[in-house]
Amino acid sequence: MQNIDLQYPTNNLEKLFIEKSVESLYQNTIDSYRLRLHNPKTLIEELITVTQSSINGILTNNDYVNYTSKELKKILNDNNDELKFIKINKKHYTGILERAERKNYKLIIQSSKLILKDNQEYCSNIFEKIKLITGSNSNFFDEEGNFIESQKKVFDNLKKDLIVLVDYLYIELLSKGFTKQYLYKTFQSIFIYNINTPTFSDKMAVFKSIIDKVDENFTVIFLINDNSFQFLELKKIDNSYNLIDKKYRRINKTKISDEVYNFLEKNKEKILISINFKSKDYFKAIQLGINKLSKDLDIYHLGYNNKHFKIDAQCATIGEKEPLKASISPSNFQIDGYFKSDSDVFADLLQKITTIKTKNIDPESFDKILSAIRYYRTGSESPELETKLLNYWIGLEFIFTSFNSDEKTIDRIRNYFPKCHSLIYVKRNLYDFHRSLRRLGLKPNITNYNDDLKYFIDHKSYNSINDNTNSELLKFRTAFFKKWHEEPNKIEDVLKKHQDNLIWNITRLYRIRNEIVHNAAIKNGIHTHIAHLKYYLSFTLNSILNFMSDVNVDVNNDGKVSIDDYFITQEIILGALKGEKLEKFLEIDNPNEIFQ
Repeated sequence: MQNIDLQYPTNNLEKLFIEKSVESLYQNTIDSYRLRLHNPKTLIEELITVTQSSINGILTNNDYVNYTSKELKKILNDNNDELKFIKINKKHYTGILERAERKNYKLIIQSSKLILKDNQEYCSNIFEKIKLITGSNSNFFDEEGNFIESQKKVFDNLKKDLIVLVDYLYIELLSKGFTKQYLYKTFQSIFIYNINTPTFSDKMAVFKSIIDKVDENFTVIFLINDNSFQFLELKKIDNSYNLIDKKYRRINKTKISDEVYNFLEKNKEKILISINFKSKDYFKAIQLGINKLSKDLDIYHLGYNNKHFKIDAQCATIGEKEPLKASISPSNFQIDGYFKSDSDVFADLLQKITTIKTKNIDPESFDKILSAIRYYRTGSESPELETKLLNYWIGLEFIFTSFNSDEKTIDRIRNYFPKCHSLIYVKRNLYDFHRSLRRLGLKPNITNYNDDLKYFIDHKSYNSINDNTNSELLKFRTAFFKKWHEEPNKIEDVLKKHQDNLIWNITRLYRIRNEIVHNAAIKNGIHTHIAHLKYYLSFTLNSILNFMSDVNVDVNNDGKVSIDDYFITQEIILGALKGEKLEKFLEIDNPNEIFQ
Protein backbone atom coordinates (compact mmCIF):
# COMPACT_ATOMS: atom_id res chain seq x y z
CA MET A 1 0.00 0.00 0.00
CA GLN A 2 1.56 3.26 -1.16
CA ASN A 3 1.26 6.83 0.10
CA ILE A 4 -0.51 8.58 -2.78
CA ASP A 5 -0.96 12.35 -2.83
CA LEU A 6 -3.50 13.38 -5.45
CA GLN A 7 -3.48 17.00 -6.65
CA TYR A 8 -7.07 16.96 -7.95
CA PRO A 9 -10.47 16.29 -6.34
CA THR A 10 -11.72 12.70 -6.07
CA ASN A 11 -14.63 11.09 -4.27
CA ASN A 12 -14.25 8.08 -1.97
CA LEU A 13 -14.80 5.44 -4.65
CA GLU A 14 -12.60 7.16 -7.23
CA LYS A 15 -9.77 7.29 -4.73
CA LEU A 16 -10.28 3.62 -3.85
CA PHE A 17 -10.01 2.76 -7.55
CA ILE A 18 -6.72 4.65 -7.86
CA GLU A 19 -5.16 3.24 -4.70
CA LYS A 20 -6.15 -0.34 -5.47
CA SER A 21 -4.91 -0.04 -9.06
CA VAL A 22 -1.47 1.05 -7.88
CA GLU A 23 -1.36 -1.72 -5.27
CA SER A 24 -2.39 -4.46 -7.71
CA LEU A 25 0.08 -3.43 -10.42
CA TYR A 26 3.09 -2.69 -8.20
CA GLN A 27 5.77 -5.36 -8.52
CA ASN A 28 6.70 -5.49 -4.83
CA THR A 29 3.20 -5.61 -3.35
CA ILE A 30 2.76 -8.65 -1.09
CA ASP A 31 1.25 -11.53 -3.09
CA SER A 32 -2.00 -11.39 -1.08
CA TYR A 33 -2.82 -8.09 -2.80
CA ARG A 34 -0.91 -8.22 -6.08
CA LEU A 35 -2.81 -8.75 -9.29
CA ARG A 36 -4.45 -12.16 -9.32
CA LEU A 37 -3.71 -14.76 -11.97
CA HIS A 38 -7.20 -15.05 -13.44
CA ASN A 39 -10.52 -13.31 -13.83
CA PRO A 40 -13.65 -15.38 -14.65
CA LYS A 41 -13.19 -15.03 -18.41
CA THR A 42 -9.51 -16.00 -18.50
CA LEU A 43 -10.27 -18.91 -16.19
CA ILE A 44 -12.91 -20.15 -18.66
CA GLU A 45 -10.28 -19.86 -21.40
CA GLU A 46 -7.83 -21.89 -19.31
CA LEU A 47 -10.51 -24.53 -18.65
CA ILE A 48 -11.10 -24.91 -22.42
CA THR A 49 -7.35 -25.30 -23.05
CA VAL A 50 -6.87 -27.82 -20.24
CA THR A 51 -9.93 -29.85 -21.21
CA GLN A 52 -8.99 -29.93 -24.90
CA SER A 53 -5.44 -31.02 -23.99
CA SER A 54 -6.95 -33.83 -21.90
CA ILE A 55 -9.14 -34.96 -24.81
CA ASN A 56 -6.09 -34.93 -27.11
CA GLY A 57 -4.10 -37.06 -24.66
CA ILE A 58 -1.56 -34.34 -23.93
CA LEU A 59 -2.74 -34.25 -20.32
CA THR A 60 -3.68 -37.59 -18.78
CA ASN A 61 -4.55 -36.62 -15.19
CA ASN A 62 -8.22 -35.76 -14.60
CA ASP A 63 -7.17 -33.58 -11.66
CA TYR A 64 -6.35 -30.71 -14.02
CA VAL A 65 -9.89 -30.37 -15.40
CA ASN A 66 -11.44 -31.17 -12.03
CA TYR A 67 -9.51 -28.56 -10.04
CA THR A 68 -9.87 -25.86 -12.73
CA SER A 69 -13.63 -26.51 -12.79
CA LYS A 70 -13.82 -26.17 -9.00
CA GLU A 71 -11.87 -22.92 -9.08
CA LEU A 72 -14.11 -21.50 -11.81
CA LYS A 73 -17.29 -22.59 -10.03
CA LYS A 74 -16.11 -20.84 -6.85
CA ILE A 75 -15.35 -17.57 -8.63
CA LEU A 76 -18.74 -17.64 -10.38
CA ASN A 77 -20.57 -18.28 -7.11
CA ASP A 78 -19.16 -15.03 -5.71
CA ASN A 79 -21.64 -13.26 -8.05
CA ASN A 80 -19.37 -10.41 -9.09
CA ASP A 81 -18.00 -11.97 -12.28
CA GLU A 82 -19.59 -9.40 -14.67
CA LEU A 83 -20.04 -12.12 -17.28
CA LYS A 84 -23.12 -12.11 -19.49
CA PHE A 85 -24.96 -15.44 -19.50
CA ILE A 86 -27.19 -15.24 -22.59
CA LYS A 87 -27.27 -18.59 -24.38
CA ILE A 88 -26.58 -20.49 -21.14
CA ASN A 89 -27.64 -19.35 -17.67
CA LYS A 90 -25.16 -19.40 -14.82
CA LYS A 91 -26.94 -22.08 -12.81
CA HIS A 92 -26.85 -24.53 -15.71
CA TYR A 93 -23.20 -23.78 -16.44
CA THR A 94 -22.07 -24.28 -12.83
CA GLY A 95 -24.01 -27.53 -12.88
CA ILE A 96 -21.92 -28.66 -15.86
CA LEU A 97 -18.75 -27.69 -13.97
CA GLU A 98 -19.78 -29.96 -11.11
CA ARG A 99 -19.72 -32.93 -13.50
CA ALA A 100 -16.09 -32.65 -14.61
CA GLU A 101 -15.73 -36.30 -15.60
CA ARG A 102 -14.03 -37.29 -18.85
CA LYS A 103 -17.34 -38.21 -20.47
CA ASN A 104 -18.46 -34.57 -20.08
CA TYR A 105 -15.32 -32.90 -21.44
CA LYS A 106 -16.86 -31.90 -24.78
CA LEU A 107 -19.90 -30.53 -22.95
CA ILE A 108 -17.60 -28.38 -20.81
CA ILE A 109 -15.74 -27.06 -23.85
CA GLN A 110 -18.80 -26.22 -25.93
CA SER A 111 -20.71 -24.54 -23.10
CA SER A 112 -17.60 -22.54 -22.18
CA LYS A 113 -17.15 -21.39 -25.78
CA LEU A 114 -20.75 -20.22 -25.93
CA ILE A 115 -20.19 -18.07 -22.84
CA LEU A 116 -17.00 -16.60 -24.28
CA LYS A 117 -18.85 -15.73 -27.48
CA ASP A 118 -21.33 -13.68 -25.45
CA ASN A 119 -18.52 -11.88 -23.61
CA GLN A 120 -16.26 -10.54 -26.34
CA GLU A 121 -16.68 -7.03 -24.88
CA TYR A 122 -15.81 -8.17 -21.37
CA CYS A 123 -12.99 -5.64 -20.93
CA SER A 124 -15.16 -2.69 -21.98
CA ASN A 125 -18.04 -3.93 -19.81
CA ILE A 126 -15.82 -4.07 -16.72
CA PHE A 127 -14.44 -0.61 -17.45
CA GLU A 128 -17.95 0.81 -17.77
CA LYS A 129 -19.03 -0.93 -14.55
CA ILE A 130 -16.08 0.65 -12.74
CA LYS A 131 -17.08 4.07 -14.10
CA LEU A 132 -20.63 3.44 -12.92
CA ILE A 133 -19.49 2.49 -9.42
CA THR A 134 -17.02 5.37 -9.02
CA GLY A 135 -19.65 7.79 -10.29
CA SER A 136 -22.27 6.64 -7.76
CA ASN A 137 -20.49 8.01 -4.68
CA SER A 138 -22.87 10.99 -4.26
CA ASN A 139 -25.82 8.59 -3.82
CA PHE A 140 -24.53 7.74 -0.35
CA PHE A 141 -24.30 11.29 1.01
CA ASP A 142 -27.05 13.79 1.85
CA GLU A 143 -27.19 17.40 0.68
CA GLU A 144 -24.98 18.53 3.60
CA GLY A 145 -22.32 15.99 2.64
CA ASN A 146 -23.04 13.61 5.51
CA PHE A 147 -22.86 9.88 4.93
CA ILE A 148 -26.26 8.15 4.95
CA GLU A 149 -25.78 5.44 7.59
CA SER A 150 -28.74 3.41 6.36
CA GLN A 151 -26.79 2.85 3.10
CA LYS A 152 -23.63 1.58 4.80
CA LYS A 153 -24.08 -2.08 3.88
CA VAL A 154 -24.78 -1.23 0.24
CA PHE A 155 -21.79 1.13 0.15
CA ASP A 156 -19.47 -1.46 1.72
CA ASN A 157 -20.57 -4.13 -0.78
CA LEU A 158 -19.98 -1.68 -3.61
CA LYS A 159 -16.41 -1.13 -2.41
CA LYS A 160 -15.86 -4.90 -2.29
CA ASP A 161 -17.11 -5.22 -5.87
CA LEU A 162 -14.85 -2.37 -6.98
CA ILE A 163 -11.79 -4.01 -5.40
CA VAL A 164 -12.54 -7.23 -7.31
CA LEU A 165 -13.32 -5.49 -10.62
CA VAL A 166 -10.06 -3.54 -10.54
CA ASP A 167 -8.16 -6.83 -10.65
CA TYR A 168 -10.47 -8.28 -13.29
CA LEU A 169 -9.86 -5.25 -15.54
CA TYR A 170 -6.07 -5.48 -15.43
CA ILE A 171 -6.08 -9.27 -15.81
CA GLU A 172 -8.14 -8.78 -18.96
CA LEU A 173 -5.73 -6.14 -20.25
CA LEU A 174 -2.82 -8.55 -19.70
CA SER A 175 -4.68 -11.18 -21.71
CA LYS A 176 -5.04 -8.62 -24.51
CA GLY A 177 -1.28 -8.18 -24.69
CA PHE A 178 -0.39 -5.39 -22.26
CA THR A 179 2.28 -5.86 -19.58
CA LYS A 180 2.04 -5.05 -15.88
CA GLN A 181 5.11 -2.81 -16.05
CA TYR A 182 3.54 -0.69 -18.78
CA LEU A 183 0.14 -0.50 -17.09
CA TYR A 184 1.75 0.49 -13.78
CA LYS A 185 3.85 3.26 -15.32
CA THR A 186 1.00 4.48 -17.52
CA PHE A 187 -1.54 4.47 -14.69
CA GLN A 188 0.76 6.47 -12.43
CA SER A 189 1.49 8.92 -15.23
CA ILE A 190 -2.19 9.56 -15.87
CA PHE A 191 -3.77 9.42 -12.43
CA ILE A 192 -0.98 10.62 -10.13
CA TYR A 193 1.58 12.74 -11.96
CA ASN A 194 -0.28 14.31 -14.92
CA ILE A 195 -1.58 17.81 -14.13
CA ASN A 196 -2.91 18.50 -17.64
CA THR A 197 -6.12 16.54 -17.06
CA PRO A 198 -7.79 18.24 -14.07
CA THR A 199 -10.60 15.78 -13.30
CA PHE A 200 -10.96 12.07 -12.61
CA SER A 201 -13.40 11.81 -15.53
CA ASP A 202 -10.81 13.32 -17.91
CA LYS A 203 -8.17 10.90 -16.69
CA MET A 204 -10.47 7.93 -17.18
CA ALA A 205 -11.08 9.06 -20.76
CA VAL A 206 -7.31 9.22 -21.41
CA PHE A 207 -6.81 5.80 -19.81
CA LYS A 208 -9.60 4.32 -21.94
CA SER A 209 -8.02 5.67 -25.13
CA ILE A 210 -4.73 3.99 -24.22
CA ILE A 211 -6.16 0.59 -23.34
CA ASP A 212 -8.22 0.64 -26.56
CA LYS A 213 -5.23 1.39 -28.79
CA VAL A 214 -4.21 -0.91 -31.62
CA ASP A 215 -0.85 -2.67 -31.67
CA GLU A 216 2.15 -0.52 -32.49
CA ASN A 217 5.31 -1.39 -34.42
CA PHE A 218 8.40 -1.57 -32.21
CA THR A 219 12.05 -2.14 -33.05
CA VAL A 220 13.88 -4.02 -30.30
CA ILE A 221 17.68 -3.88 -30.29
CA PHE A 222 19.60 -6.54 -28.35
CA LEU A 223 23.30 -6.50 -27.53
CA ILE A 224 25.64 -9.51 -27.61
CA ASN A 225 28.97 -8.74 -25.94
CA ASP A 226 31.08 -11.10 -28.02
CA ASN A 227 32.36 -10.19 -31.47
CA SER A 228 32.96 -13.83 -32.36
CA PHE A 229 29.18 -14.20 -32.75
CA GLN A 230 28.32 -14.98 -36.40
CA PHE A 231 25.39 -12.67 -37.20
CA LEU A 232 24.99 -13.93 -40.77
CA GLU A 233 24.47 -17.44 -39.41
CA LEU A 234 21.68 -16.15 -37.17
CA LYS A 235 20.13 -14.40 -40.16
CA LYS A 236 19.98 -17.75 -41.95
CA ILE A 237 17.64 -18.93 -39.18
CA ASP A 238 15.38 -15.90 -39.68
CA ASN A 239 16.00 -13.21 -42.29
CA SER A 240 14.05 -10.62 -40.26
CA TYR A 241 17.06 -9.94 -38.02
CA ASN A 242 19.10 -6.82 -38.86
CA LEU A 243 22.54 -5.69 -37.78
CA ILE A 244 22.80 -2.16 -36.38
CA ASP A 245 25.65 -0.49 -38.27
CA LYS A 246 27.10 2.95 -38.87
CA LYS A 247 24.54 3.74 -41.58
CA TYR A 248 21.62 2.92 -39.27
CA ARG A 249 23.03 5.13 -36.52
CA ARG A 250 23.57 8.03 -38.94
CA ILE A 251 20.07 7.84 -40.45
CA ASN A 252 18.31 7.56 -37.10
CA LYS A 253 20.44 9.95 -35.01
CA THR A 254 17.87 12.76 -35.04
CA LYS A 255 14.85 10.43 -35.07
CA ILE A 256 15.45 8.55 -31.81
CA SER A 257 16.08 9.64 -28.22
CA ASP A 258 19.55 10.68 -27.08
CA GLU A 259 19.44 7.83 -24.56
CA VAL A 260 19.10 5.15 -27.23
CA TYR A 261 21.49 6.85 -29.66
CA ASN A 262 24.16 7.01 -26.95
CA PHE A 263 23.53 3.33 -26.19
CA LEU A 264 24.12 2.45 -29.86
CA GLU A 265 27.23 4.62 -30.03
CA LYS A 266 28.67 3.21 -26.82
CA ASN A 267 28.27 -0.36 -28.11
CA LYS A 268 29.05 0.24 -31.81
CA GLU A 269 32.04 -2.11 -31.72
CA LYS A 270 29.86 -4.95 -30.43
CA ILE A 271 27.05 -6.99 -31.95
CA LEU A 272 23.77 -5.04 -31.98
CA ILE A 273 20.83 -7.01 -33.42
CA SER A 274 17.41 -5.54 -34.19
CA ILE A 275 14.07 -7.18 -34.85
CA ASN A 276 10.59 -5.72 -35.29
CA PHE A 277 7.39 -6.64 -33.48
CA LYS A 278 3.81 -5.46 -33.26
CA SER A 279 2.60 -5.21 -29.68
CA LYS A 280 0.53 -3.18 -27.21
CA ASP A 281 3.57 -1.71 -25.44
CA TYR A 282 7.35 -1.68 -25.52
CA PHE A 283 7.72 -4.05 -22.55
CA LYS A 284 5.66 -6.61 -24.47
CA ALA A 285 7.85 -6.08 -27.53
CA ILE A 286 10.90 -6.90 -25.38
CA GLN A 287 9.19 -10.06 -24.10
CA LEU A 288 8.41 -11.14 -27.65
CA GLY A 289 11.94 -10.32 -28.70
CA ILE A 290 13.69 -12.18 -25.91
CA ASN A 291 11.45 -15.21 -26.52
CA LYS A 292 12.29 -15.30 -30.22
CA LEU A 293 16.00 -14.54 -29.95
CA SER A 294 16.45 -17.12 -27.16
CA LYS A 295 14.83 -19.84 -29.28
CA ASP A 296 16.92 -18.94 -32.32
CA LEU A 297 20.09 -18.89 -30.21
CA ASP A 298 19.21 -22.45 -29.16
CA ILE A 299 19.34 -23.45 -32.84
CA TYR A 300 22.50 -21.40 -33.41
CA HIS A 301 24.15 -23.16 -30.48
CA LEU A 302 23.63 -26.56 -32.13
CA GLY A 303 26.27 -25.67 -34.68
CA TYR A 304 28.41 -23.29 -32.63
CA ASN A 305 28.36 -25.15 -29.34
CA ASN A 306 31.86 -24.33 -28.17
CA LYS A 307 30.72 -21.03 -26.68
CA HIS A 308 27.67 -19.70 -24.87
CA PHE A 309 26.51 -16.31 -26.11
CA LYS A 310 24.57 -14.22 -23.60
CA ILE A 311 22.08 -11.49 -24.39
CA ASP A 312 23.06 -8.30 -22.55
CA ALA A 313 20.98 -7.23 -19.54
CA GLN A 314 19.89 -4.06 -21.35
CA CYS A 315 18.18 -3.52 -24.67
CA ALA A 316 16.69 -0.61 -26.64
CA THR A 317 13.10 -0.23 -27.83
CA ILE A 318 11.98 2.25 -30.49
CA GLY A 319 8.28 2.84 -31.11
CA GLU A 320 7.15 3.72 -34.62
CA LYS A 321 4.70 6.40 -33.42
CA GLU A 322 7.02 8.28 -31.06
CA PRO A 323 10.64 7.26 -31.79
CA LEU A 324 11.94 10.26 -29.81
CA LYS A 325 10.62 8.48 -26.70
CA ALA A 326 12.79 5.43 -27.44
CA SER A 327 14.21 3.99 -24.22
CA ILE A 328 16.66 1.57 -22.64
CA SER A 329 15.08 -1.21 -20.58
CA PRO A 330 16.08 -4.48 -18.91
CA SER A 331 16.06 -7.36 -21.37
CA ASN A 332 15.20 -9.94 -18.73
CA PHE A 333 11.75 -10.95 -17.50
CA GLN A 334 10.18 -9.20 -14.51
CA ILE A 335 9.37 -11.67 -11.75
CA ASP A 336 7.03 -10.15 -9.17
CA GLY A 337 7.94 -10.13 -5.51
CA TYR A 338 10.19 -8.34 -3.06
CA PHE A 339 13.63 -9.85 -2.50
CA LYS A 340 15.69 -9.38 0.63
CA SER A 341 19.38 -9.60 -0.15
CA ASP A 342 21.99 -8.35 2.31
CA SER A 343 24.52 -9.38 4.96
CA ASP A 344 21.83 -9.70 7.64
CA VAL A 345 19.89 -12.23 5.55
CA PHE A 346 23.08 -14.22 4.91
CA ALA A 347 24.09 -14.16 8.58
CA ASP A 348 20.63 -15.30 9.73
CA LEU A 349 20.48 -18.22 7.28
CA LEU A 350 24.07 -19.28 7.92
CA GLN A 351 23.48 -19.28 11.68
CA LYS A 352 20.44 -21.55 11.24
CA ILE A 353 22.24 -23.98 8.95
CA THR A 354 25.21 -24.09 11.34
CA THR A 355 22.90 -24.74 14.29
CA ILE A 356 21.12 -27.55 12.43
CA LYS A 357 24.44 -29.34 11.87
CA THR A 358 24.88 -29.62 15.66
CA LYS A 359 21.42 -31.08 16.30
CA ASN A 360 19.86 -34.49 16.02
CA ILE A 361 18.60 -33.87 12.48
CA ASP A 362 17.67 -36.64 10.08
CA PRO A 363 20.54 -36.77 7.50
CA GLU A 364 18.15 -37.38 4.62
CA SER A 365 16.15 -34.28 5.57
CA PHE A 366 19.30 -32.17 5.77
CA ASP A 367 20.38 -33.36 2.32
CA LYS A 368 16.95 -32.46 0.96
CA ILE A 369 17.28 -28.95 2.37
CA LEU A 370 20.69 -28.47 0.76
CA SER A 371 19.38 -29.78 -2.57
CA ALA A 372 16.38 -27.45 -2.42
CA ILE A 373 18.70 -24.51 -1.68
CA ARG A 374 20.75 -25.41 -4.76
CA TYR A 375 17.67 -25.49 -7.01
CA TYR A 376 16.48 -22.21 -5.52
CA ARG A 377 19.81 -20.69 -6.64
CA THR A 378 19.85 -22.28 -10.12
CA GLY A 379 16.24 -21.20 -10.65
CA SER A 380 17.11 -17.63 -9.70
CA GLU A 381 20.16 -17.58 -11.99
CA SER A 382 18.54 -19.15 -15.05
CA PRO A 383 17.57 -16.68 -17.83
CA GLU A 384 14.94 -18.99 -19.38
CA LEU A 385 11.44 -18.99 -17.87
CA GLU A 386 10.89 -22.73 -18.31
CA THR A 387 14.18 -23.52 -16.59
CA LYS A 388 13.36 -21.19 -13.71
CA LEU A 389 10.03 -22.91 -13.16
CA LEU A 390 11.50 -26.41 -13.38
CA ASN A 391 14.30 -25.61 -10.94
CA TYR A 392 11.94 -24.12 -8.36
CA TRP A 393 9.59 -27.09 -8.77
CA ILE A 394 12.40 -29.62 -8.35
CA GLY A 395 13.48 -27.81 -5.19
CA LEU A 396 9.92 -28.04 -3.85
CA GLU A 397 9.72 -31.74 -4.76
CA PHE A 398 12.93 -32.48 -2.87
CA ILE A 399 11.35 -31.04 0.28
CA PHE A 400 8.00 -32.83 -0.01
CA THR A 401 9.08 -36.22 -1.38
CA SER A 402 8.93 -39.06 1.14
CA PHE A 403 10.44 -42.47 0.44
CA ASN A 404 8.59 -43.92 3.43
CA SER A 405 5.13 -43.02 2.18
CA ASP A 406 2.94 -44.35 -0.63
CA GLU A 407 1.50 -40.84 -1.06
CA LYS A 408 2.48 -39.12 -4.31
CA THR A 409 4.69 -36.06 -4.00
CA ILE A 410 2.09 -33.79 -5.64
CA ASP A 411 -0.51 -34.98 -3.13
CA ARG A 412 1.88 -34.28 -0.25
CA ILE A 413 2.47 -30.76 -1.58
CA ARG A 414 -1.28 -30.15 -1.94
CA ASN A 415 -1.89 -31.57 1.53
CA TYR A 416 0.87 -29.99 3.60
CA PHE A 417 1.87 -26.72 1.94
CA PRO A 418 -1.56 -25.02 2.26
CA LYS A 419 -1.67 -25.96 5.95
CA CYS A 420 1.87 -24.73 6.64
CA HIS A 421 1.22 -21.43 4.91
CA SER A 422 -2.23 -20.96 6.46
CA LEU A 423 -0.62 -21.17 9.87
CA ILE A 424 1.27 -17.91 9.27
CA TYR A 425 -1.22 -16.30 6.84
CA VAL A 426 -3.05 -14.19 9.41
CA LYS A 427 0.05 -12.79 11.07
CA ARG A 428 1.82 -12.33 7.73
CA ASN A 429 -0.97 -10.15 6.36
CA LEU A 430 -1.30 -8.19 9.59
CA TYR A 431 2.43 -7.55 9.64
CA ASP A 432 2.26 -6.21 6.09
CA PHE A 433 -0.62 -3.98 7.22
CA HIS A 434 1.46 -2.93 10.24
CA ARG A 435 4.29 -1.81 7.95
CA SER A 436 1.80 0.06 5.75
CA LEU A 437 0.62 2.02 8.78
CA ARG A 438 4.18 3.13 9.49
CA ARG A 439 4.79 3.95 5.82
CA LEU A 440 1.62 6.05 5.65
CA GLY A 441 2.59 8.01 8.77
CA LEU A 442 -0.01 6.62 11.20
CA LYS A 443 2.38 5.21 13.78
CA PRO A 444 2.08 8.26 16.14
CA ASN A 445 -1.73 7.98 16.10
CA ILE A 446 -1.87 4.39 17.35
CA THR A 447 -1.45 3.59 21.03
CA ASN A 448 1.03 0.76 21.70
CA TYR A 449 2.11 0.51 18.05
CA ASN A 450 4.71 -2.26 18.20
CA ASP A 451 6.17 -5.06 16.09
CA ASP A 452 4.51 -7.63 18.37
CA LEU A 453 1.20 -6.55 16.72
CA LYS A 454 -0.71 -6.81 20.01
CA TYR A 455 -2.37 -3.47 19.34
CA PHE A 456 -4.51 -5.31 16.79
CA ILE A 457 -6.44 -6.95 19.65
CA ASP A 458 -7.45 -3.50 20.91
CA HIS A 459 -10.70 -2.22 19.39
CA LYS A 460 -9.50 1.39 19.72
CA SER A 461 -6.61 0.80 17.32
CA TYR A 462 -8.91 0.26 14.37
CA ASN A 463 -10.89 3.41 15.21
CA SER A 464 -7.65 5.41 15.45
CA ILE A 465 -6.53 4.21 12.04
CA ASN A 466 -9.87 5.00 10.47
CA ASP A 467 -10.05 8.47 12.03
CA ASN A 468 -6.56 9.52 11.00
CA THR A 469 -6.27 8.48 7.37
CA ASN A 470 -7.56 9.77 4.06
CA SER A 471 -6.67 6.55 2.29
CA GLU A 472 -9.80 4.71 1.17
CA LEU A 473 -7.88 1.49 0.63
CA LEU A 474 -6.47 1.67 4.16
CA LYS A 475 -9.97 2.23 5.55
CA PHE A 476 -11.25 -0.74 3.56
CA ARG A 477 -8.51 -3.01 4.84
CA THR A 478 -8.91 -1.71 8.40
CA ALA A 479 -12.57 -2.74 8.32
CA PHE A 480 -11.56 -6.16 6.96
CA PHE A 481 -9.02 -6.86 9.72
CA LYS A 482 -11.33 -5.44 12.35
CA LYS A 483 -13.71 -8.27 11.49
CA TRP A 484 -10.94 -10.74 12.34
CA HIS A 485 -10.80 -9.20 15.81
CA GLU A 486 -14.55 -8.93 16.35
CA GLU A 487 -15.67 -12.14 14.62
CA PRO A 488 -12.97 -14.84 14.88
CA ASN A 489 -15.03 -17.18 12.68
CA LYS A 490 -14.13 -14.86 9.77
CA ILE A 491 -10.53 -16.02 10.13
CA GLU A 492 -11.58 -19.62 9.55
CA ASP A 493 -13.48 -18.60 6.40
CA VAL A 494 -10.45 -16.71 5.08
CA LEU A 495 -8.09 -19.63 5.75
CA LYS A 496 -10.43 -22.09 4.01
CA LYS A 497 -10.51 -19.85 0.95
CA HIS A 498 -6.73 -19.42 1.08
CA GLN A 499 -6.11 -23.17 1.27
CA ASP A 500 -8.44 -23.82 -1.66
CA ASN A 501 -6.64 -21.19 -3.74
CA LEU A 502 -3.26 -22.75 -2.94
CA ILE A 503 -4.44 -26.27 -3.84
CA TRP A 504 -5.80 -25.05 -7.18
CA ASN A 505 -2.65 -23.09 -7.97
CA ILE A 506 -0.31 -25.93 -6.99
CA THR A 507 -2.24 -28.19 -9.37
CA ARG A 508 -1.89 -25.57 -12.10
CA LEU A 509 1.87 -25.32 -11.52
CA TYR A 510 2.17 -29.11 -11.60
CA ARG A 511 0.35 -29.18 -14.93
CA ILE A 512 2.67 -26.56 -16.43
CA ARG A 513 5.66 -28.50 -15.10
CA ASN A 514 4.40 -31.68 -16.78
CA GLU A 515 3.72 -29.90 -20.07
CA ILE A 516 7.32 -28.67 -20.12
CA VAL A 517 8.86 -32.00 -19.07
CA HIS A 518 6.71 -34.51 -20.94
CA ASN A 519 5.62 -32.53 -24.00
CA ALA A 520 8.70 -30.33 -24.51
CA ALA A 521 6.43 -27.32 -24.31
CA ILE A 522 7.97 -23.85 -24.46
CA LYS A 523 5.71 -21.81 -22.21
CA ASN A 524 5.35 -18.05 -22.55
CA GLY A 525 3.54 -15.77 -20.11
CA ILE A 526 4.45 -17.80 -17.01
CA HIS A 527 6.05 -14.91 -15.09
CA THR A 528 3.33 -14.92 -12.42
CA HIS A 529 3.49 -18.71 -12.04
CA ILE A 530 7.24 -18.49 -11.49
CA ALA A 531 6.80 -15.76 -8.86
CA HIS A 532 4.30 -17.98 -7.01
CA LEU A 533 6.52 -21.04 -7.17
CA LYS A 534 9.62 -19.14 -6.10
CA TYR A 535 7.75 -17.84 -3.08
CA TYR A 536 6.41 -21.32 -2.20
CA LEU A 537 9.95 -22.75 -2.22
CA SER A 538 11.46 -19.81 -0.35
CA PHE A 539 8.76 -19.89 2.33
CA THR A 540 9.06 -23.65 2.82
CA LEU A 541 12.85 -23.52 3.11
CA ASN A 542 12.82 -20.66 5.61
CA SER A 543 10.07 -22.28 7.68
CA ILE A 544 11.90 -25.62 7.90
CA LEU A 545 15.20 -23.90 8.76
CA ASN A 546 13.40 -22.03 11.56
CA PHE A 547 11.80 -25.23 12.85
CA MET A 548 14.93 -27.36 12.81
CA SER A 549 17.21 -24.71 14.31
CA ASP A 550 14.79 -23.85 17.14
CA VAL A 551 12.96 -27.09 17.92
CA ASN A 552 14.05 -30.62 18.77
CA VAL A 553 10.73 -32.47 18.74
CA ASP A 554 10.72 -35.90 17.13
CA VAL A 555 6.99 -35.92 16.45
CA ASN A 556 6.84 -39.21 14.53
CA ASN A 557 9.21 -41.07 16.91
CA ASP A 558 11.70 -42.16 14.26
CA GLY A 559 14.69 -41.13 16.35
CA LYS A 560 15.55 -37.98 14.37
CA VAL A 561 14.05 -34.53 13.77
CA SER A 562 12.94 -34.59 10.14
CA ILE A 563 11.02 -32.61 7.55
CA ASP A 564 8.01 -34.83 8.27
CA ASP A 565 8.18 -33.70 11.91
CA TYR A 566 7.86 -30.12 10.63
CA PHE A 567 4.81 -30.96 8.48
CA ILE A 568 3.07 -32.86 11.28
CA THR A 569 3.77 -30.11 13.81
CA GLN A 570 2.38 -27.39 11.55
CA GLU A 571 -0.77 -29.45 10.94
CA ILE A 572 -1.27 -29.97 14.69
CA ILE A 573 -0.79 -26.30 15.55
CA LEU A 574 -3.12 -25.15 12.76
CA GLY A 575 -5.78 -27.59 13.93
CA ALA A 576 -5.44 -26.32 17.50
CA LEU A 577 -6.09 -22.76 16.31
CA LYS A 578 -9.50 -23.59 14.88
CA GLY A 579 -12.09 -21.34 16.53
CA GLU A 580 -9.46 -19.34 18.43
CA LYS A 581 -9.39 -15.55 18.67
CA LEU A 582 -7.00 -13.27 16.82
CA GLU A 583 -4.50 -13.03 19.70
CA LYS A 584 -3.68 -16.75 19.37
CA PHE A 585 -2.75 -16.31 15.72
CA LEU A 586 -0.46 -13.42 16.67
CA GLU A 587 1.55 -15.80 18.89
CA ILE A 588 2.67 -17.81 15.85
CA ASP A 589 6.30 -17.27 14.86
CA ASN A 590 6.71 -16.18 11.27
CA PRO A 591 9.77 -17.36 9.36
CA ASN A 592 12.21 -14.70 8.19
CA GLU A 593 10.90 -14.40 4.65
CA ILE A 594 13.60 -13.39 2.18
CA PHE A 595 11.11 -13.32 -0.69
CA GLN A 596 7.46 -12.29 -0.57
